[in-house]
Amino acid sequence: ADGRTRITLIVAGAASAFLAAGVPLWQQARATRAWADAVAAARSARAAMRIALEDALDPFAALLRQLAAAKGHEWAQLRGEAIQLALTSLAQLTALGEPGDDDRPRRVRVCFFALEPGTPRRLVPQSYAGRAGAPTVVFDETTRAGQFLLRVADSGWIIVDDTGTQRTPVWWDEDRAHRTFAAGPVPGNGAPAGVITLDALEPGELSDLDLPLV
Repeated sequence: ADGRTRITLIVAGAASAFLAAGVPLWQQARATRAWADAVAAARSARAAMRIALEDALDPFAALLRQLAAAKGHEWAQLRGEAIQLALTSLAQLTALGEPGDDDRPRRVRVCFFALEPGTPRRLVPQSYAGRAGAPTVVFDETTRAGQFLLRVADSGWIIVDDTGTQRTPVWWDEDRAHRTFAAGPVPGNGAPAGVITLDALEPGELSDLDLPLV
């Protein structure tokens, strides 16, 4: 080739060589920037969560110090305050959602059911925090729902993604508004002290990532 054809081929070869070397470098630079952005976002989210945890747990820690030194009637009163503060802190933290969620807070509710020993054993709603709607149902061993929650009290945590597909429907209020929930035992002195539940309005709105916080 000679003349214009030669020049055209030389320019085309140079452009091809530039693209062959430049595109991978551009992709690598783009991936590096994306990685840096992801790391910065993760650090920011972790810092925000640490601040939220400190704000939520600082008054709780102070209350526990008072509880450790209290006796009699004062101990019972502080115990009730500690339970309510724990539920409120948990509701506030889980309402923040997970990394990647939109800015809309989740309308979650946290309930504590105290375990009353006897025949039959009963789980009685004692406190709640978060979304409006107090739990009203008392569970015992004579119902399938009561058997379900008492197994949770004895065995460990469980999460239900969608109550619509649950074999044993478990509701703790008349509205039956929650569509997903997690439940687990509250340890006591040699026996469970009760069950704590965390519920939300939409199926799948809670996940396994919420359990470590609880």
